Amino acid sequence: MQHQLPPADRFLIRGINQSNLLNLIRMHAPISRPQLAALSGLSPVTVMKITGHLLDRHLIVEREYAESTGGRRAGLLEINPEGGYVIGLIPQPDSLTAVMLNLSSDLICSQRWRLALRENASQAIELIAQCVEELLAESGILRDKVIGVGFGMSGLIDAERGCCVDSWVMRWKNVEISRPLEERIGFPVFVDNDANCLAIYEKLFGQGQPYRHFLVVAIGRGVGLGIIINSDLYRGAFGGAGEFGHTVVITEGRRCDCGNLGCLETYVSESGIVRNYQEYMRATTYHLGNGLEPAAPAATLFEIGERARNGDETARAAIQRAGSLLGVSLANLINIFNPECVVLSSPDSTILTGELLLGAMQQEIGRHLFSQMGRDLRFFTVEQPGYESWARGAGSLVLRHFFGPLAHVRSERTLG
Repeated sequence: MQHQLPPADRFLIRGINQSNLLNLIRMHAPISRPQLAALSGLSPVTVMKITGHLLDRHLIVEREYAESTGGRRAGLLEINPEGGYVIGLIPQPDSLTAVMLNLSSDLICSQRWRLALRENASQAIELIAQCVEELLAESGILRDKVIGVGFGMSGLIDAERGCCVDSWVMRWKNVEISRPLEERIGFPVFVDNDANCLAIYEKLFGQGQPYRHFLVVAIGRGVGLGIIINSDLYRGAFGGAGEFGHTVVITEGRRCDCGNLGCLETYVSESGIVRNYQEYMRATTYHLGNGLEPAAPAATLFEIGERARNGDETARAAIQRAGSLLGVSLANLINIFNPECVVLSSPDSTILTGELLLGAMQQEIGRHLFSQMGRDLRFFTVEQPGYESWARGAGSLVLRHFFGPLAHVRSERTLG
């Protein structure tokens, strides 16, 4: 008697097969059904059934026809970019950035709202839900075409449970996000660290596509790290891998928001560079006759960047210090992970433009790499200002689950 799989197992296998075929179509389009069968290891009959279902749902299209050695010509399949849409959300202490993307990660629309989210977790879900509804109205996309929402934020995130364990930037601790937001907006919600979201985007659609091992370093209000190993996101034993900003670079250094001393982000983040500048200003300012030192003039990161470009040595030194400490820290990461490339991203164009920070960073990396670790290592920068590119990373969190294969994300939340 032939053993029958339980319905739940059959559903899981069908979902894995469907996700696998979607990913193969995305990567190899235009592609024929016989080619899909050969690449996937599935039978031609199974491929016919699944691709028929995907065509009925308008998730793929049949554009052209391949040459045939006889009989009916084989149709070539591609992802239909308008077959579905995802929403990406990036909260900051004083704002929310949202984007709508199609299945090719093309930007359909984006919006940004001024919101008081820092230390306001109790009201955040309702505020964010209202913004999602506004984005839907602005985009004109029908609700039944949205396959999910990605939510990327700084801090220690439990992606499986969809909650923020601890975010120093947002002052959120043990905040459930996925379930209450899903109940409010009616879409599946996936939550992850914002640097992980950026890494997923780079692997699926960005400069990391050709590489199996790479690092994404995100520099903003903090310093985050996304790690891709064997073409998949590395989370660590409990989901906390990548807290690069909280590695110590100066013992007994500056007090960090996390409570430790000398964390990298206290010198390299947006506020860290400003503090570098203030310290150098105090160090180079003459004492007044009464023994009191005048306060260093306040300056924004943008102003420091402008002063550096105009030859201000104090501003130049502040940025170069950030670059040097970042370079030493990156050299340690490269010696540990031996990546093929490193992608640097920041919402503030001041940080990654020009040679002050990047030049100092590259110099220190060259000084501290072990043996041949730097051979063929490539560096890329993502210089799009604002948090729109980071919100696209959050949207790609949903696309990662959509394109699977589900075997890689079986311990996490899944699409219905």
